[in-house]
Amino acid sequence: MYDDLPTLGVGLGYRLPLHRQTLDNRDRIDFVEFIADQYLYGTPERTERFLQLREHWPLVPHGVGMSIGSATEVDRDYLDRLGTLVEQADAPWFSDHLSFTKVPDTDVEQLTPLWFTEESFDTVCRNVEQVKNTIDKPFLLENITYYFHLPGNDMSEAEFTTRVLEETDTGLLLDVNNVWVNSVNLGFDPYEFLDSIPLERTVQIHLAGGEYVEDMMVDTHGAPVHEPVWKLLDYVLERVQPKAILLEWDQSWPDFEELLAHLDRARAAVAASQAKVS
Repeated sequence: MYDDLPTLGVGLGYRLPLHRQTLDNRDRIDFVEFIADQYLYGTPERTERFLQLREHWPLVPHGVGMSIGSATEVDRDYLDRLGTLVEQADAPWFSDHLSFTKVPDTDVEQLTPLWFTEESFDTVCRNVEQVKNTIDKPFLLENITYYFHLPGNDMSEAEFTTRVLEETDTGLLLDVNNVWVNSVNLGFDPYEFLDSIPLERTVQIHLAGGEYVEDMMVDTHGAPVHEPVWKLLDYVLERVQPKAILLEWDQSWPDFEELLAHLDRARAAVAASQAKVS
């Protein structure tokens, strides 16, 4: 389904405090993903300085503010700016989250879960089509973490996600850590969840770490990837070969060598899965 897209390998989320270490280890990082929203409204000079990283890696924009699930359409100025950035980055694809971050006139500054209802489904499909009609690059949606069941749902998260991806013919950015975190907090089988969604639509995978806060696992992006998440990655790789795997680490950074060790382990997982197929 996505055979024409380039295989990027295993990459690291670009974070400004790690700029020098990231550049110094560019031979061990296959690509970088960056938060698109940090460059949509900055000065052209700042954006151009960042885009010089194209000399070293493929760049993949990842958004946090599109608010694909808002009842109103996606902000047109936001989309126009994002389209320009995607083009400037020469990105193979771009992504955002299956969530909402805005209500009229208010940015809630949080990836907020959607109601899994027919009305919400229609809204998301309408907004995805707007995005795809505006930006001529493959668009991916990412599954998010959420910490309680919303009342009044018509379907499960897996059913909702599947219907959105298939109705809009959209790719999946599969965050396996988010699947595991939700399974811990909400009490479901993460493998059954993976079996219930169209894994063949997976273009990219996210890895990250979380931490327990009292009895809840929180998706902090500030800890090593947990062993159950690595096992979920293996499970996915036995079924699909994504175009890219990315490590997100946003705070409480360890020695940079530990980040690189995570990338090496992800590469080893890919190699092991390919060896089983061949």
